[in-house]
Amino acid sequence: MKKKGQMTLFIILGIVLIILIGLYFVGVKTNIIPPLLTPSDANSEMKEIEEHIEDCLEEVGMNYLYILGQQGGYLNPGEDTYKMFNDSMVSYLCWNQENSPTCTNRLITLDKMEEQLEDSIGKGLETCINVYDYSNDVEVNEDWELDITINYFNVDFNLDYPVSVVKGEDDSASEDEFGYEADVALGEIYEVTQDIVNQHASLGEFDQLLYMLSKLSRYTIYKNRPYPDVIYQVKLREKAYVFQFGIQGEENV
Repeated sequence: MKKKGQMTLFIILGIVLIILIGLYFVGVKTNIIPPLLTPSDANSEMKEIEEHIEDCLEEVGMNYLYILGQQGGYLNPGEDTYKMFNDSMVSYLCWNQENSPTCTNRLITLDKMEEQLEDSIGKGLETCINVYDYSNDVEVNEDWELDITINYFNVDFNLDYPVSVVKGEDDSASEDEFGYEADVALGEIYEVTQDIVNQHASLGEFDQLLYMLSKLSRYTIYKNRPYPDVIYQVKLREKAYVFQFGIQGEENV
């Protein structure tokens, strides 16, 4: 009777073990749980490093793109060149002309915005990227080159950063270039901003409702009037990214 009970127990334990092993392999296959033994080869470690660097490009890059949009294209606005609006330093892109409805255009160029982004994002990457967390056999060129291109429909981040993982004579992997494409139509938004600033500079006014209708409501343009200035907020109707800037007004004494 005792032996029969022991055999029943072993059978139950065997069934439970088979079920657990089956669940484990299903979990690994569906990425619910990680495998117990992960092969540590150069290609797999290089893949993790690549994902890490591109995650940093996205995290740091999108942060500064957001700040750039909130501050009218200037990451570090100079003194007396901006209006505080909703806790943001919104740059004036058109200076007031005394006793005149028109203003003096000071719209920043796309090249200057790219230069600012390259400088600030490059510094931010220094504290984000750490390839040594992903491999003990990594070799890097400590000098990298970051190139940012503001396109009409997106913003490209390209990092030239030679990285290699060498585990043995026949087990190595390397990558020189990493990139991230931000789904921010900054070039297109800049074109709308240019239209607004140019009309204020030449005519002294801008009709945002008429403009939005002429563009088939592709854009949403908000016009705020914190005295004595005008703050515009421009976005594509279906997107979240906002570019805001100021038109400096004149106080009536």
